[in-house]
Amino acid sequence: MKLLINTSNLYFGGGVQVALSFIEELRILNGEHTFHIFLSQVMNKQLDQEKYPSNFYFYLIKKSPAALKSRKKIVAQMDQLEKSIQPDIVFSVFGPSYWRPKAKHLLGFADGWLYNPQSVAYNRLNLLQRIKMRLYSRYKRYYLQRDGDYFVLETSDAKHKFAGILGIKLENIAVVGNTYSSVFDNKQLLQTNNRNYIQLPEKQGDEFRFVYIAHNHVSKNLRVINEVLPFLKEYNIKFVLTIEQPDFLSLFTKFRDKIINLGSVSLKSCPSVYHQCDALFAPTLLETFSAAYPEAMKMGLPILTSDYTFAKDICADTALYFDPLDPNDIVEKITNIINNKKLSKKLTDKGYKRLNSFETARSRAEKYIEICHNLCR
Repeated sequence: MKLLINTSNLYFGGGVQVALSFIEELRILNGEHTFHIFLSQVMNKQLDQEKYPSNFYFYLIKKSPAALKSRKKIVAQMDQLEKSIQPDIVFSVFGPSYWRPKAKHLLGFADGWLYNPQSVAYNRLNLLQRIKMRLYSRYKRYYLQRDGDYFVLETSDAKHKFAGILGIKLENIAVVGNTYSSVFDNKQLLQTNNRNYIQLPEKQGDEFRFVYIAHNHVSKNLRVINEVLPFLKEYNIKFVLTIEQPDFLSLFTKFRDKIINLGSVSLKSCPSVYHQCDALFAPTLLETFSAAYPEAMKMGLPILTSDYTFAKDICADTALYFDPLDPNDIVEKITNIINNKKLSKKLTDKGYKRLNSFETARSRAEKYIEICHNLCR
């Protein structure tokens, strides 16, 4: 099978992590297939092409086809490359791809805004933002319907919602669960002399650190940290975030001394960040499948997160849940996890067991390949 893997539209967040993990697993699995991979600038920087064997071919797509200004030129480049490659199938790891290949096209999708139109996350937007987001969801829906022949989503719940909103037959949608990347199995990444290791400031006294590796989307609800910090003055705590510096400065005008902001971090640096923290704090309002949950479980961190079905479907009894819109409830759960070490250990022990219910990076890659292979038939 000659497979063209398209990551040209991936520039941040979980989509980049999944794509990097998938491609890395393909290197290890290898086999009889040939892989042609379209890389975005971000993917290109994080992927070491020299490690890959001769059946891997990489192509840098310098700008995302999502950008209207350069789309025509970029799509023409991708069309020309596809024509020369002649793939059996194209797999865009996450869409919309804003590109319609000639070959059969499998599109991944994991944006809950589109198929959860009643989500409370919309209420955190002002009127103009809400209108824009709903229009943007329609815009995405058009390109998903136009460009995809088959789809792969991360949960059965998302599959049924997606099928209903886009009017797609259920048999044209596969489900492959998300998981943590295999980089979390690499203990060398936890050594301080490793070039990917990010050294956080030394802890002061009994400092307790909550981490959330996430982009600053409204749905991540990071602003709620401002609402809970005034009630936690007596506690020696820090929140470790990974948002862009301009977002950090605009989002946090007070209590900056309580936040360690690392900016964007590479996938291989994530284990070292978790390793120096004490708990995952994920006040998210909208997810399909957040890899932060299995990552925290793998790294032995208790999980504090939103009391919503998407979180409970993934975490079950391994997390301490709170109302993400109620600062008082969040403060209660935060102080509970800081003061109750038995509870913390109980959650982490359950987390280790819960990991067995997820895909592995290897099994996820194998299922992606199996789907592509079956569609080629």
